[in-house]
Amino acid sequence: MVGSRWRLAAELRRWRRAGQRAILWWRDDDARGPSPALERLLALSDRRRTPLTLAVVPDHRLGDLASALALRPWVVAVQHGVDHLNRRQGAVAGEMPSGWTRQEIETALSASWAHLAALPGARRVFVPPWNDVHDALPEALRRGRYEGLSAWGEVRPAGGSFRVDAHIDVMRWRKGPRFRGAARLRAALTKALRRRRLTGLWDAPIGVLTHHLDHDRAAWAFLEAFLAWSSDRPELAWASLGELLAARIELTSTAA
Repeated sequence: MVGSRWRLAAELRRWRRAGQRAILWWRDDDARGPSPALERLLALSDRRRTPLTLAVVPDHRLGDLASALALRPWVVAVQHGVDHLNRRQGAVAGEMPSGWTRQEIETALSASWAHLAALPGARRVFVPPWNDVHDALPEALRRGRYEGLSAWGEVRPAGGSFRVDAHIDVMRWRKGPRFRGAARLRAALTKALRRRRLTGLWDAPIGVLTHHLDHDRAAWAFLEAFLAWSSDRPELAWASLGELLAARIELTSTAA
């Protein structure tokens, strides 16, 4: 534990000496409507107005979620799948079987987006369940005029990609969901910072992933402490999904 703290502190010193500030962004998956867990998540976001991207499963019963989002401009709702059903065979889960065509995906996207479109703060960004990206999905999203795709692990400069991914998951999933552990998460953040520093991708955002419906007591405690700690660090800055998308639009306009 001491080792992970020391290594993170050392990495942050390198960023500070370089005059750089790492960009963090927050995505929470699997929202289906109001719940005590969602209220707790939103309360954490409220305390410091930490920007939060809420990946919402499309459903015709989402009307009750509107009131929770209406007065929180720092919370953005995005589309979490077309229905969050696993249609894959085998160990790797996914909504979209490999045999689905781009046209089939476009049809499913359009029908499911209609359930989210009226939510306050909704952005036309797609988060595939289980972070499974079908080969035809990116093109289907572009043809459907989506603003972006958020899955797992891709590292690109701010504004440099259609994708804005998550990189650090607070939870472990093998043998059931549970908190990953503070030392492991500090190590993951250190690794993400170091990768960006060594490759010169200082402004590549680091996505922190949570799952409010699955958090145990330790996960909640860590998240609260991490939000407070990171908000006070001069080497770190929280960005909203809207800011990351705006950077991409600005970069595209400049290139044109």
